[in-house]
Amino acid sequence: MNNKEEKGIREEIRKEFQLDRMILFSDAVFAIVITLMAIEIRIPPIDGPVTREIVTHHLLHLVPTVIAYAASFSFIGQIWYQHLQVFGLLKDYDKGLVIRNLLLLFLVGLFPFSITVITQLNSSSFFLPALIYFTILFLCKVAQLSLQYYILVKKPNLRVHSGVHEELIRFKKSRLAVAMLLVLSILTSMSLYLIPDPQLKYMAWWWFFPFPFVLKYFQKRIK
Repeated sequence: MNNKEEKGIREEIRKEFQLDRMILFSDAVFAIVITLMAIEIRIPPIDGPVTREIVTHHLLHLVPTVIAYAASFSFIGQIWYQHLQVFGLLKDYDKGLVIRNLLLLFLVGLFPFSITVITQLNSSSFFLPALIYFTILFLCKVAQLSLQYYILVKKPNLRVHSGVHEELIRFKKSRLAVAMLLVLSILTSMSLYLIPDPQLKYMAWWWFFPFPFVLKYFQKRIK
């Protein structure tokens, strides 16, 4: 083995190590974000005697937080899984990849803040928390699509020379999901704004119920 081959092997090992560092750093951010979201699910300090009515009231008050946590956990889990799949195709990296990955992690890191905002959903300012939550969610998907596009389409030299047909199908499905999510966010936000009765504002979230079925139907038509 000559010096040129040894240098090439060392360079490949270095790139693999750097990619592993990037993946480990990304996994750590995902794990910390999920942990911080779970910390937001807590009953506030209770002054005075603890009665069943007070405990029930505080538990009911946590329902929006628990729902937001469950939805956000599923969403972040999906982003992490797709991140895992697309990074499994890489053999090299560049500055553009690092920047796009950091942007995605930055936006994912805002989810604990969005959970904190969601705890105010039962207040009079119902529209603004929902708008903030959906904006963060939408920006995360856009950042993820940008990262996938960079790896799958724009910079094929960064990935291994293998078939990426399945990944391209997933990319198209994710792009469709983002477009439908934008429509869903607009419908929900408009409903929250237009429903005057605070007790009935929860009905705005009913837009979510048909979303998985409609999305699955259209995704099956993608080839």
